[in-house]
Amino acid sequence: MARICVLGAGVAGLSSAVNIQSILPEADITLIADQFNKETTSDGAAGHFGMNTERTNTDIRRLRCWTRDSFEWYHKICTSEDANIAGIHRTHGYRLWRTETPPPFHSRFDYGCRALSKSELLRLPGNYTYGWELNSLMVECRRYLPWLMKRFTDKGGKVIRKKLISVDEIAGSYDVIVNCTGLGSRKLFDDKELVPIRGHLIRVKAPWIKTLFIDEDDTYIHSGQDTVVLGGTYERGEYRLDKDQRYYDDIMARCCRLVPSLKHAEVERTWVGLRPWRPSVRLEVEMISVGGRRLPVVHNYGHGADGVCLSWGCGVEAANLVKQQLTKSGAPRLVSKL
Repeated sequence: MARICVLGAGVAGLSSAVNIQSILPEADITLIADQFNKETTSDGAAGHFGMNTERTNTDIRRLRCWTRDSFEWYHKICTSEDANIAGIHRTHGYRLWRTETPPPFHSRFDYGCRALSKSELLRLPGNYTYGWELNSLMVECRRYLPWLMKRFTDKGGKVIRKKLISVDEIAGSYDVIVNCTGLGSRKLFDDKELVPIRGHLIRVKAPWIKTLFIDEDDTYIHSGQDTVVLGGTYERGEYRLDKDQRYYDDIMARCCRLVPSLKHAEVERTWVGLRPWRPSVRLEVEMISVGGRRLPVVHNYGHGADGVCLSWGCGVEAANLVKQQLTKSGAPRLVSKL
């Protein structure tokens, strides 16, 4: 029986673990992490299905594949009886600009995306001169992560809470390691290309808000099942996690300019987190030497602010890389099943 360890319990780690179970149902799979659910960066994510980070160093064909696979997976859940439990629902709204801009990268996989007419823009707030109407998905990780974890453990997956100082601590116990530690990879695997992108957001109770808004200044409003998410900030290289009220005041002011009635919304929670960004997503196999033994590590991290959009598709590829390492043959490509 193959022994596989997945490091990290964010959306990348859980997606990888569930996909590995699907393609290797007889494998012994253990997930090790020091943070779960609300402790993870993924839990704080706004959750709109979309690419938010420029990916000039990542193969565009791989990006399309990851995005397509992720959208098809979320669509399956959205149209299933588990939709509300998993926190996935359809959403509609607008992406607004002051200059003509190409459609979002992910729009070719969405339910619909079209340019707004001048008369439509005049009816929207903010005096924008260009924009897109979006029909897409919302993935609320505060529900989705526990749903994925239950799926993993119900099929025999093991979970250990542990903070690793070195991969040497576990190397002798597994045949393959899948690294989904995000920013933790800077220390565990000495990745100097990995940098944090700090983000702030607010969750408010505003059940009358049903429409999403995204503008060119990192301002967004996303309506979830229980709360509306207001954001945001995008600060490259910042590590501090202190909750400076100035950021939240600025976010609220920007969002109120788009939807003035948010002034009356009750704040449920403020959040700050560090998104793990690198010039290209690292999804590849590295052979490391531990105690004279060669051990394959499948890396799957560096998604930045695009974790929700890419996680399932990257998990599919990571699972196939694991199988290839175990079989040393061109394994057939995994097809995800709900």
